[in-house]
Order: sequence, then C-alpha cells, then structure tokens
Amino acid sequence: MSDTQAAPDPGTKPRCPLWMRLTLVASLAVNLLIAGIVGGAMLGKGDRGPGQEFRAARDLGPMPLVMALERDDRRVLGRSLRSEAQGMRLSREEMRARFEALLVALRAEPFAPDVVAGLLSEQRGLAAERQSLGQDKLLAHFASMSAGERRAYADRLEASLRRGSR
Repeated sequence: MSDTQAAPDPGTKPRCPLWMRLTLVASLAVNLLIAGIVGGAMLGKGDRGPGQEFRAARDLGPMPLVMALERDDRRVLGRSLRSEAQGMRLSREEMRARFEALLVALRAEPFAPDVVAGLLSEQRGLAAERQSLGQDKLLAHFASMSAGERRAYADRLEASLRRGSR
C-alpha cells in the first residue's frame, strides 16, 4: 500500500478571493484615516501658544491660500474662526461620535457596506461644513482688501505655488 497524494502544481499560486482583497483594502484605508485623525488630534492639542493662528487657519481651506496671507491677517482670521469655535467643537464631537459608530459598523457581523457608506458620507458633510466656514471667512477677507493688497497677495500665492511645484 502506498500513500500517494497529488503534489500541487508548483506553477500555480493560490489566489485570495476578491471579497477578501477588497476587505483588506477597505480596512487599510479606514486604519489610515483613523491614524491620521488621531495623529492630527495629538499634534493639534492646546488652545493657546505660538502657532495657534496656524491651527485655526486650517479651517480656512487649502493651505497655500492661507499661507500666502500676511502673518497679521492669518492671526485676525484665526481669531475670527476661534470666536465661532463653539460650532466647530460641536462638529468635532459629532465627527468623533461618527467614528465610534464607524468602528461598531466595521466590526458588525454581518457586515453592512451601506451603513459604512452612510457614516463616511456624514463625516464628509461635517468636514465640508467646517471648510465652508473657513472659505466664507477667507472670501470676506479678500473682499476687504484693496486692489493693491489683492495683487500683492496674488503675487505671494503665485510664488508659493511655483515653489511647491518644483
């Protein structure tokens, strides 16, 4: 009697099912998103001290637009945003609650992709509200500038964008 088993063909590799690969990619994306939020929260702690206007300016929108402002203008806009910080804190609290719900949904069996998609959509909406407030403040600041100030700002912005594209 001989125990003969068919040896696997060395030329074929076992394939991972598509659903498992998609789950792995989604899990990685969510982990990176959470790590970014946690890292950002840790780096952004503290409400006073040097650079506070920079942290508040994050809510103004794309950073090149903010960084091309004069330092005093960034401070004024940062103070203006902090004066409306109560609403922004609520948004941050809501976002934290959404992440908790996301964690629960990711661990749920059976997995419900529509629930996760809804939670991600809500988070995007909250972030858009914060950015919209910053955009409104920035636009109002542009409107208050003289033509010469706007030209000088545009020159600084252009120089900043050229440096960034190298």
